[in-house]
Amino acid sequence: AAYRPYLQARLDEGVRLSSMTRHMLGLFNGMPGARLWRRVLSEQGPKPGAGIAVLDEALDAVASRVLA
Repeated sequence: AAYRPYLQARLDEGVRLSSMTRHMLGLFNGMPGARLWRRVLSEQGPKPGAGIAVLDEALDAVASRVLA
């Protein structure tokens, strides 16, 4: 959550989402939903116009697995 304002500011400057989220791919390593986290960020992040919604989708995927 603390990274969101930074991500949004860089997105507003024209930085691609995948340039920032590639460093976050291992964040949930070994936890339920980690594979889905990586998949969402890897598949959706590089698309033109990808924004914070992609990060939210990936977080929701992890949360749904951890809280299940």
